[in-house]
Amino acid sequence: MKIKSYLQQSPIFSLNAAYEAVIPKLNKQLKSDHLNLLQGLVLTALFFEDRFDINPSYLAEVFQTSRGNMSHILSDLEYRGYIKRVLNEKDARGFKIELKADGRKKALSLIKFFDRLQNIFEKNLGLSKCQNTVDGLHSISEVFTDFIQHDRFIP
Repeated sequence: MKIKSYLQQSPIFSLNAAYEAVIPKLNKQLKSDHLNLLQGLVLTALFFEDRFDINPSYLAEVFQTSRGNMSHILSDLEYRGYIKRVLNEKDARGFKIELKADGRKKALSLIKFFDRLQNIFEKNLGLSKCQNTVDGLHSISEVFTDFIQHDRFIP
């Protein structure tokens, strides 16, 4: 069938297929902890970050999401007792994000979970194929971003 051949060569279809195969299942796993993938990644990032001035705008930029979405994520994590917002001493209009004790515990369990996933990928695909896949996904993202910024293609 021609469509199967096309889809096997399509980066957009492959991205969508990979997303559908992975992200909903990851979110289902994390749902038992009342988290989604992005919330889990934010907690682990806060655990590893050595800066003490992490703010929502910085997190939104790092995770390539909107500031509004990051605000919702942080509000939920704060409600669950994982983080706290602390007023910025230098600028009262802003605040920084800090992990609370329960957030540190949750981040440690998430790190173990993400490490297991990484080990599974590396064991089954090999380290170089994993890295090539990551590099390829970054390249596709950059090309697409450049395309959208310059061509403004509308079907």
